[in-house]
Amino acid sequence: MKSPHELILRKQAKELESNIGHLDYSFLIVEDKWQEFAMTLDCFKAGNPIGLLRLYYAPSKKTFRFDFRSLKDPELQSMLDIKHTQKTMNSHRNHDGIHAYVDGSYIAGKVGFGLAIIQDDTLIFEDFGAVNNPEYLEARQVAGELMAVGKVVQWCKQHGHQSITIHYDYAGIREWAIGAWKAKQVLTQRYAQFIRTCGLSITWNKIAAHTGDHWNEYADKLAKQGTQV
Repeated sequence: MKSPHELILRKQAKELESNIGHLDYSFLIVEDKWQEFAMTLDCFKAGNPIGLLRLYYAPSKKTFRFDFRSLKDPELQSMLDIKHTQKTMNSHRNHDGIHAYVDGSYIAGKVGFGLAIIQDDTLIFEDFGAVNNPEYLEARQVAGELMAVGKVVQWCKQHGHQSITIHYDYAGIREWAIGAWKAKQVLTQRYAQFIRTCGLSITWNKIAAHTGDHWNEYADKLAKQGTQV
């Protein structure tokens, strides 16, 4: 046995193929890429290779998640994204009230920001764009992270919300805001001052980056789009 969870993972992979096999999708397990809690599937459509899919199992929660970033088929990505979102909403994080997910990206010298605002488990607003202030560009993706938070705060004030939970994956977002990190640059000083005086009650929740959290990955995609604006 490659993993104590091998049978469970194999069953899930077989169920996935059974559910969408009528759309000409098929999967082969890549036997030399097993990990204790994960398996890799070689994916095909009408017999043609379309990339790799990682399937993860969390024994404590008895839930599965997908990493489909290596897939080259948007239709399959969309189906897996919906399936993952449904599982996440039903078994992971409760979004009672207003929540925001923020991220920043740096690609080929350009900085982007992305944000998604969730109310009661429903996406109600999203935004992305480029950071163009030359004073901020040397901070790379951090500038995008902080810009995204600023946009969230502005949105809350425009729509009359006095509190929000902000989910983030870069520690400085919270640490500069609460004064745990000393703001030494113009960007971080302005950010810290803005958050301290915004009049909004913010609950901070750190998420590990690129671990399959749906809305965190969603904000990441938006931030990457922002670098193309």
